[in-house]
Amino acid sequence: MNGMHDTVSPEQRAFVLAKVFQSIPLYFAHWQDSTIRKDQLDEAFRGLTEKALASGTRAGFSLLMIEFLARLNNIHTGFRDPCLLDLPPLGMVLRPIEGQWTVVESELPDLRVGHVVQDIEGRTVAAWVDELRRYTAGSPQARTVQFADLIRYFIPERYALCFKDERGADHSLTVDRTLLERSTAPASTEGRWLRPDLAYIQVPSFGAPELEERALAYVKDFQKAACLIVDVRGNPGGNTPGELTRALMDRPYRWWTESSPLNVGLLAYEAQHGHNAHLFGDSNLLWRSPARDPDAEAYRGRLLILTDRGTLSAAEDFTMPFKDNGRATLIGERTAGSTGQPFYYAFDNQMMFAIGTKRAYMPDGTRFEGVGIAPDIQVVARREALYAQIDPVLEKAIAVATTG
Repeated sequence: MNGMHDTVSPEQRAFVLAKVFQSIPLYFAHWQDSTIRKDQLDEAFRGLTEKALASGTRAGFSLLMIEFLARLNNIHTGFRDPCLLDLPPLGMVLRPIEGQWTVVESELPDLRVGHVVQDIEGRTVAAWVDELRRYTAGSPQARTVQFADLIRYFIPERYALCFKDERGADHSLTVDRTLLERSTAPASTEGRWLRPDLAYIQVPSFGAPELEERALAYVKDFQKAACLIVDVRGNPGGNTPGELTRALMDRPYRWWTESSPLNVGLLAYEAQHGHNAHLFGDSNLLWRSPARDPDAEAYRGRLLILTDRGTLSAAEDFTMPFKDNGRATLIGERTAGSTGQPFYYAFDNQMMFAIGTKRAYMPDGTRFEGVGIAPDIQVVARREALYAQIDPVLEKAIAVATTG
């Protein structure tokens, strides 16, 4: 596979290791969840250094870095390498449904959404999950999403899988990944009327300004709707959509309670919001933001927000205030459970890493990181719905909007 067998010089590897080692104690804000204690960092990094300096390939080196940073157990802390990200697609996306790893997206003609994958390359999916767990971080629900993406780093260009269909019959399939086309279509925000008094907006990401801008335009178009459904399932975040929040908020609302290491440079925040910030523990700054007033022109109808385990980061920034003050009813699954402003560093060879610099709590101080935001109405996925091409979360939202 392209880039998999490239090498990284000893000097490059040493610099990457040095920069990561320098950055963790300076910026990392999530020691509470880390599987490495702060006083164990030197010893743990020594073990990584021995392996990383001896690594023969670029891919092998990058996987070691991914594995190590995953031990810090924070989704916003990690390592990326384009030689891995550019690998061809797997042809399917899996999620655990009813205790089985089930196809929820498929580019393979013989593999339908709803089929259960039993093994890949002669190993059960459960065995793959156990093997790759060391490369994932965060909440249990978020780890399942990461696994479905990470597994493509370890599967050959041509691989075999076995699956069960809707009748329970066994099938086998050989997939040539090099023949699969990587999706190049840009994400776009969509909106439509579901009926004269009910509208729907789906925001796939907040990674580009136009995605929020389009959502804002739809909010204006749907101002007369009695109920509005906003769907942020699978939204991985991007830039916090403050304008969209204001456009939908009809009452006072609060922001996260946050903490960060003092040496990240957030003392400027203390200077600006001094009465709301104070020391937390022996090395962190903790602050609570005052309540914000709603916009007089905000949408005033009923609001439903759809979430799932793939709702992450800025999408959780969007969801949280509506959960906190009861403005919206959340329907679907618990969110991923990670947000913040990471410290990023990019190397000349396009490798990069991020360190989570800020730890968020719900406004009342209860835990959010590694936990997520629970829906008000949980909807459990079923294979039958996948086969029938029914979206049970959206169907539930429509029913809630109908019954009031």
